[in-house]
Amino acid sequence: MHIRYPQPLSDPAETGRGKGLLVLAIVETTLTTLLSLGWMALALAMSMEAYDREPGDPGRPSGQGGLALLALGVLVSVGVTWLLRTVRRPGVRPGVSGAVALRLLAVLTLTGFLLADLLDG
Repeated sequence: MHIRYPQPLSDPAETGRGKGLLVLAIVETTLTTLLSLGWMALALAMSMEAYDREPGDPGRPSGQGGLALLALGVLVSVGVTWLLRTVRRPGVRPGVSGAVALRLLAVLTLTGFLLADLLDG
């Protein structure tokens, strides 16, 4: 008599597609975190530059508070995404992977706009 032991369910992270999605998530997390920290540094620099100028000065930078909040929100969303990746429900991981790709696109687009605005003056 042979005893059959139940076979473990294959984890999507162990398959080829799952590994690719994990690599995408790691790359996106690294890029998003670094770029968000850069946004925070830019907001700090804008705040320091605005500190010495009068409130009505036309050359006074503005928007540093919104930029810092945006960077903080993106950093928090990275943590939430990794928490959601631990959920084992079948429909959650594909949705999280889609959100990761969309966030990467949004972060790169916004960084491009910020860079163009910074270089334009």
